[in-house]
Amino acid sequence: MESFLELELPPTSSKSRSYYFDRNSAINATLYCNGQPSYTIMTNKSGTRTDVCDIATQSVVATIKRREVFADTIKFPARNNGASVAINKWLRPITHSPYHAEPSILLVTDVGNFVWESDAAHRLALYAEEDHHVPVAFFSRNKQPQDAIVLVVKSSAEEMVEDVIVSFIILEQRLRMKEKRRQNGMMPPRHTFFTSCASGRPLLAPHCIPTHLRVI
Repeated sequence: MESFLELELPPTSSKSRSYYFDRNSAINATLYCNGQPSYTIMTNKSGTRTDVCDIATQSVVATIKRREVFADTIKFPARNNGASVAINKWLRPITHSPYHAEPSILLVTDVGNFVWESDAAHRLALYAEEDHHVPVAFFSRNKQPQDAIVLVVKSSAEEMVEDVIVSFIILEQRLRMKEKRRQNGMMPPRHTFFTSCASGRPLLAPHCIPTHLRVI
């Protein structure tokens, strides 16, 4: 079987960019765009911390923390003086909306508000807050490698691509954990919201790997 790097990925159109995950995991993967590695997602063994790194700048652009007692948090080091905020203030459940079906999740960004939905057309799709017709980003499946994740981001959402990628991996992992609970017929421990992937960790430049994740 061909490896991911041996596959010829289709080019990205000028109207959208496709981010190909190199494995079927939302918490440990390398994302490729136009055949080049763009981002890495790394989660520690305990599943309590996930870091998203921009390979071009060799910097961590977002850190997700899963906590047992207090609210889970998200931190963008380049924003808000690097302060962490509760995820439920950044990704807010929608209870009433004339535009979007329930359940939906409101994504609050610097360029406006958007809504993530899961429907018959898309497993996950992101829409402008007052538009339910054309998504600005959506989840699709690539035929090779088997079950690889492909996140399509329209040009209109490129200026907030980090918000899109980070919110997507949070919600996709939630869906996977929900599906796992259904399959097992039981409720898993709370910490399994972010679980380590058995397929291993993606490669990352050593100086880009957060200190607490480095193997010495």
